Order: sequence, then C-alpha cells, then structure tokens
Amino acid sequence: MSVRLLRLVALAAGVVAVGVAVAVVAGGGDEATARDDPHATAGLSADSRRRLLDATQAATTDTPKAELVAAGRALFRSAAVAKDGESCQSCHTEGAANAELGATPHPTFDGDFTGVRDPPALFGVDRTAPYFWDARRATLRETVIDTILNHFRDGASQSAERTGEQAAAIVAYLSTLRAPRTHFDSGTLSAAAQRGLRLFQTKGTCSACHGGPDFTDNRLHDTFVPKRTASDTDPGAKAAPGAFNTPQMRDLRNTAPYMHNGVFGTLREVVEFYDQRSSVAPLRLTQAEINDLVAFLEEL
Repeated sequence: MSVRLLRLVALAAGVVAVGVAVAVVAGGGDEATARDDPHATAGLSADSRRRLLDATQAATTDTPKAELVAAGRALFRSAAVAKDGESCQSCHTEGAANAELGATPHPTFDGDFTGVRDPPALFGVDRTAPYFWDARRATLRETVIDTILNHFRDGASQSAERTGEQAAAIVAYLSTLRAPRTHFDSGTLSAAAQRGLRLFQTKGTCSACHGGPDFTDNRLHDTFVPKRTASDTDPGAKAAPGAFNTPQMRDLRNTAPYMHNGVFGTLREVVEFYDQRSSVAPLRLTQAEINDLVAFLEEL
C-alpha cells in the first residue's frame, strides 16, 4: 500500500459512533449540529471545484484500485475524521439504510426547509446519478467532495490534494457497494412474489419508473407523496417543485421508512398509496394483488 494511502487509513482509524449519531439526530437540540448539513452544496468557485475534481482524478489514476477501496472503506467508517463523531457509516450502515435511525429532521441550518429526509441505501450508487433526493449533484465525485468539505473535521481547511485523495478513495469504495443476494437474484421467488413481479411490470405500472438492474430510471417525479405535517415546506428539485429522485429498490424489506420523507412505515402502505392516492392512481388493485406486490418487493 502506498505511503499516501497508508496515511489516509491511519487517519481514518477510530470507532464508528452510531449511537452518538442517532442521539444527535433524534434529539435535535444541539445548535452546532443543527446548522451542519453533511450533504449541503459547498460554496465553491468554478476554479476551486475544478482543482478538487482534478486532484481526485489524479489520485484515482495514480493509486491501485484495491488500495483506494481499502482506504475508502476506512474513511467511510471512521468517526475520527468526521465532525461530532458521526461517520458516513452512521447513516448508511454497510451501504444500507439504517432502519433504526429513521428519517432525518430539518432544518439543519438557517434557511433550510422544514421537513425530513430519509437517508437512502447506497447500493449501486455509482450507477444511479443524479444524487440526493433533489438531484442537485450530477456526479458521485462532486457529491463526495461536498461531503468531505462539509462533514470532515479538516475538510474546509485541508489541501486540494488531500481532499482529492480522500474523495478518490471513498468513491472507489462506494462503487463496490451492492445489495445482498436475495430470492430475486437467485431466481427462487415465491409463487406470490412471481405474481407480484408480473403486476409490477403490468397493472401496477411500477416498472415505468423502477426499471433496469437497480430499479430506477434516475429521473425526477412528483407522485403526490403526502407531507408528514401541515407545516412541512418539503421542497423537491428546483426545476420541478414537488419532484424527487427515483430511488433504487434493492433490499427494500430492510430499508424502512419509505419515500423521500419517510412518510410510510411499511411496504403495504406504499403499495396502497400508489393504488389509491398517487399520481398513477387508481390502479384498482385487489387485496390479493396488493399482497402479491408486497411479496415481490420484500424479495427484491
């Protein structure tokens, strides 16, 4: 392993403080944390962003992939490099959604919207651009760079070379994240799930947006998802108010709550919403068909 990557791994060593992160997010009483959004868009000039992207490309080119992945894994899990002991792993455990965490309340900084966002699973994240629920970042590299600048202790003050090394490593690690193998992958769907798959592709109209290997069209849609409270401002993408990025759908049974704001706690609620109240309603599904669709989603 190169000296540069060894340094990154050493700096990333530390215990992942999942419990601390959950307490901070759920409590919402720490003003310093409330103003800190790890995924805010960093205020960079075009020249500064280009320097960071070039540094990331250089580190990607100059370092063996295996070394990058190892360093990225350590950085992703490290509570030492991140602010307030909250690592990337705290919200995206092993790349999956953290069901115990639930949805993250906002505002997290002055002028932020009022509402919540559901931290998504990161399976196949290298193939599912654009990024964030409002699709504000086009590339994974830009997404990771912004996170380092906002959320790493030294992110705003360290050199472009250091940020590029870290970004290259984290992107390499994220690109290895894939969903756990399921009945869908092994071709052993239950009879109910097989019926649900046919509904997913036909009467349910699900595959119109959730197609391909990651079950997303990587586009923005407004499907009339209800707000959690009357006071939610809950904006979507600036170009299409109310529209949100279509998420991938692997390992759904372990990624509750559902939708961009975590408004639904179960997959049955999701299917019933699309059947009765969504932008594609009414689907006129029978109770048996709802059962079958839920069975399929649970086996993805």
